This record gives sequence, C-alpha cells and structure tokens, in this order.
Amino acid sequence: MQLTQGLHALLDIAENGEWEKVDGLLQDLLRTMETVRSSNYRNLATPDIRKQVQEVLRLLDSALLVCSERKDQIAPLVNAFANAIAPPAKP
Repeated sequence: MQLTQGLHALLDIAENGEWEKVDGLLQDLLRTMETVRSSNYRNLATPDIRKQVQEVLRLLDSALLVCSERKDQIAPLVNAFANAIAPPAKP
C-alpha cells in the first residue's frame, strides 16, 4: 500500500461515515507510514519528490482534521460509557 492510497482510503471512509472500516485499514496504514518514516530520501529538493511530499502532507492534514472532528463527535458517548462502567467512589 502506498501512503497516499491509504490516506485517500481513510478520507473516503470518513466522508462516507463508514468508521467501522478504519480498523481494517489501520495495520496496513501504520506499516506503510513506518516504511516511509524509516526510508532514506537523500534528495527532497527534486521537483517530483517535493510534489509527492506536499501531497502526503496535504492528505495528512485532511485526515487529521476529519479524525479529530470524529473524535470530538464521539467523545460524549465514550465519556458516558466510561462513567457508566466506573465503580462508584467509596466515601
């Protein structure tokens, strides 16, 4: 999986509200990101590489935005479950 492919897939999932599919994408996306992180790009100044990096950064910004919005949307539900499960405090 290419990083841009994975990020596009994540954005498609978010746009379609199919958040249950994120789990299936997660491991491939994490492996791909680790491969990119550990690679040796010696010359980031070439126009092709610079364009690819700019595209990945744009996609990362978009993915971060939609995932943050979703996190904010589900935070009340997560907190409600956490409070319902937590045992009562002892006096």
